[in-house]
Amino acid sequence: MKAHIRLTGETASAELTGLAEWLSREDELRGRTTIESPEPRPDQMGSLAEVLVVALGVQGAGSVLAASLSVWIRHRRPSADIEVTGPDGRSVKVTLRDVPKPDLEAVLQKALER
Repeated sequence: MKAHIRLTGETASAELTGLAEWLSREDELRGRTTIESPEPRPDQMGSLAEVLVVALGVQGAGSVLAASLSVWIRHRRPSADIEVTGPDGRSVKVTLRDVPKPDLEAVLQKALER
């Protein structure tokens, strides 16, 4: 099972790299993150935005990911937006202006539930 994380904004690529490094500090997530750049389809110009893919094979990894993302997001500037797609395809888009800090981890956990 995998979660896909996409960031938007001018610095999304650098932020995604920083997020991958951040998550690699979690014991349960170490070695389970990769940054992928999907190949463009024939009718598209250029490649799609990069996506951070997190393997959630370890029991409880979704909870660890939600908690770690919550802390990481709170340390970003307010304009950072994030989209998390859980293993079952459920997706949540979080704009820091839209989600109160206490609810952030719960929103992410909901998207990452199996």
